[in-house]
Amino acid sequence: MNFFRRKKQRQQNFQQVTAPWRERLYNVALRQTRTSARAEDWVQETFMRAWQDFDDLADPQAVYAWLLKILDHVIADDIRKEARRQQIAPVISTEEIFLQEQHSSYQGPFEQLLQQQTDKQLIKAIQSLPEDFGKVILLRDIEGLSYQELSRILDVPEGTIMSRLSRGRRLLSNILNRSDRQGSFSQTNKCTKGIYK
Repeated sequence: MNFFRRKKQRQQNFQQVTAPWRERLYNVALRQTRTSARAEDWVQETFMRAWQDFDDLADPQAVYAWLLKILDHVIADDIRKEARRQQIAPVISTEEIFLQEQHSSYQGPFEQLLQQQTDKQLIKAIQSLPEDFGKVILLRDIEGLSYQELSRILDVPEGTIMSRLSRGRRLLSNILNRSDRQGSFSQTNKCTKGIYK
């Protein structure tokens, strides 16, 4: 009887600690895929793994960072299974080429640029970045995590986090500005056609 009582208490503790973060985890997952079903699958797997490792949670106050780290592993495992990682993994060897292909004259603050975008535009732009860059921007600039938390979640030094964030912000700024210019050009063409109709 004591065993069942302890099991029930463990389930209650798990629900109490993790349930408040489910929707936020889902939003993080959704920003990294184009389908809600896949995001939900990732979250389900995250909670299953979290339940298995619940006894390893040393600090209940850090539960969100702990869940994010599990989610990050779940996503990486899923991508690896589908062989997609071969297409996006060699970030280190291709990041300089990727940077050189981007051109932007934007000099204003990064935060102001983000505020000018709709959620749909921003998510689409982040998804177009190499994975390592998109992930740190998502967790730092969208979720508001600290460098220390990011370092624990992604298992890389804080210096690497800052470097990826700097590069990622440059790339994202380039993409968003290019998109804005294309939109303005398209709108100008429409107006010109209307004038000379």
